[in-house]
Amino acid sequence: MGEFLSARLSKRIAYWVFLSIVVIEAVILVPSVMRRERELLNYLRSLSTAQALGRLDATTLANLKDAMLIDYLKGLQTNQVILGGAIYDLDGTQVGTFGEAPQLTLKESERGWTPDRYYRLQQRYDAPWDMPPLRDRYVLIVRHDATGVQREFFAFIGRIAGLVVIISVFVTGATLVVLRQLLIKPIMLLRQDLITAGQAIGNDSDTQTLTFASLPYARADELGDVIAAFEQMFGQITAAVATRKQSETRFRTLVEQAVDAFFVVDATGRIRDVNQNACDSLGYSRDELLRLSVADIQTTHSQADFEAIWPQLRPGMPYTQEGWHQRKDGTGFPVEVRLGLLDLGGERYGLALARDLRDRKASEAAQARLAEIGELAAMIVHEVRSPLTTVLLGLNAFRSLELPERFQTRLSLALEESERLQKLLNGILLYSRDPALEPEAIEINGLIKHLAATLWQESEQGSGEPPPLRVETLPYSVTVQGDRDKLKQVFINLLANAREASPVAGVITWRVRPPAAGSVIVSIHNSGEPIDPEVLPKLTQPFFTTKSTGNGLGLAITNRIVEAHQGQLIITSTAAAGTEVMVKLPLLSPD
Repeated sequence: MGEFLSARLSKRIAYWVFLSIVVIEAVILVPSVMRRERELLNYLRSLSTAQALGRLDATTLANLKDAMLIDYLKGLQTNQVILGGAIYDLDGTQVGTFGEAPQLTLKESERGWTPDRYYRLQQRYDAPWDMPPLRDRYVLIVRHDATGVQREFFAFIGRIAGLVVIISVFVTGATLVVLRQLLIKPIMLLRQDLITAGQAIGNDSDTQTLTFASLPYARADELGDVIAAFEQMFGQITAAVATRKQSETRFRTLVEQAVDAFFVVDATGRIRDVNQNACDSLGYSRDELLRLSVADIQTTHSQADFEAIWPQLRPGMPYTQEGWHQRKDGTGFPVEVRLGLLDLGGERYGLALARDLRDRKASEAAQARLAEIGELAAMIVHEVRSPLTTVLLGLNAFRSLELPERFQTRLSLALEESERLQKLLNGILLYSRDPALEPEAIEINGLIKHLAATLWQESEQGSGEPPPLRVETLPYSVTVQGDRDKLKQVFINLLANAREASPVAGVITWRVRPPAAGSVIVSIHNSGEPIDPEVLPKLTQPFFTTKSTGNGLGLAITNRIVEAHQGQLIITSTAAAGTEVMVKLPLLSPD
C-alpha cells in the first residue's frame, strides 16, 4: 500500500480526479450559491418591508408630502436592518434622504438587470420599496444592513464547500481503490518485471526460469495488451539473445579453430584479443599476449610503423604485408598479415589475420625448382630431338642396304626404339607447354558426327576389325566455346583408348547427354575389363600408364586440354557397368 501511495502515477491520478470533481461541483453549485444569495436578499427586503408597513400608518403616509414625509420615515430606523433611505418623485428628482443614504440612485435602479444592488464589501443592500400609499407619488430606496445576509451566505458556502470536499475525497478514494486493482498495481508489477527482465538479460542469467508477476493481469483490455506485448517482446529478446550467443559461440569456435592467427588490436597497437592459434603459434598464453603490443611480436615493424599504417586503414579495405613473428622462445617464422578496420560501437579496432608462410615459401621454392626442372627438361628435349632426327634418317637410310638378317633385325629394333623415344620427347614437350586455345563456337553434335564418320573410315582402312562404334547425339543444337582441333585431339585419344580396352565383340558408345546446370557431358563408354579403383585417380598423372607400350602422357595431356576449356574429365569403371570417360564442358553463354 505504501508503494501504491508513493507512486507518481497514483499521486497524479488522485490530484487530477480530486481537482476535476471540485471543478465539476463548483460549476454545478455556483448558480445555487448565487441563487441562495438572491433568496437571502429578497427575504431581507420582504421582511423589512413588512415590518415597516406594520409600524407606519397608511393614511398618514398618503397625506404627507416631501419634508414631512421624510421626517415621518425616519421612524423606520428603529428597525435594526434599516439604516436609511432616499425618496424620489416620479420624474426622478431626489426629494430627500434620511439616516445612511443609499448608494443606489433611481436612475441606476432603472438601468440594471435588477432594481436593487448588493455591496458585498460594504455589507450594504440598497433596494426600492413598493409601498401602496406612496406608489403613485414617490419612489422609496432603502439601505439595509446586509451583515446577516453575508454571514448566512458564507455559512451556506462553507456547508457547500464541505460537502464538495467530502464528495471529492470519497469519489477520489473510491476511484483510487478501483484504479489500484485495475491499473496502478498491474503497472507497478509490470515496472518491476521490466527491471527484473533487464537485470536478467544484462547479467546473462538464465531467463527460462523467470516468472513475471504482471502476467495474471493480462486481461482483455489495453493494459492487458501491453502486458501480453511485454511477454512477447521478452520472448523475442530472449530468442534473439540466444541466437546471438549461438552465433557468437559458433563464430568464436570458428575463430578458435581457424588455421590463421587472429589478433584484435587498438589504435595504440595493444593486443585486445586473440584466438588459440595465435597462442599456439607464438608460444604464449592468452593472458600473456593480452599484455603485449604489435611491436613485441612483429619484429620487422616498429611502433612508429604501426602508427603510420593505422590512419591509412579503411573499413572493407584491408592492408596486407609480410612480416616476421617472434615466438616467446626467441625463434621466429615468416607471416603474411591482413589488417582490417572494425568499427564496434563507435570504437575502432584492427583485426589482424596472420598466416604462417613457411609452407607457402617451401611450396613456392619447390615450384620454382620444378619450373627450373621443366625448363631444363624442355631444353634437353630440344637438344635431343635434333640429333635423334638425324639418327632416324640414318637408320632409315640403312634399310635400303642389303644386310644380313641378324643386322636387319637389330636395325628394325633400333628404328622402333628411336621412334618411341621421339614420341616420348614430343609428348613431354607438349605436356610442358600450356595449351594455347583458339576458341570458337562449336556445335558439339555436328563435331562428334563428323569426327565419328572420319574415324570410322580410317578404322576400316586400318588393320584388324575394330569394335563397332555407336554414336548418340541430341536432336537439338548444343554449342560450346572451344578449340576445335584441341577437342578433336581429346576425343581421338579417348576413342583410341576405348578401342584398345574394348573386346572385339563389345560396343563403344559415344553419347551426348542433355545439358544441365550450364554444362554438357560427352561420354565414351566401353565394355572392357574394369580399371582397379586405386588406379583410377592416377590415370591423369603424367608418366603413369598401365600399357606395356605407353608413355603415360596421353590422358595427362587430354586432362590439361579439358581443364583449359574450363571443363572436367571424369572416369568411372565397374565390372557391371564397364568403363566410361566423361568430358564435361561449359555451354556457350549468350551475349
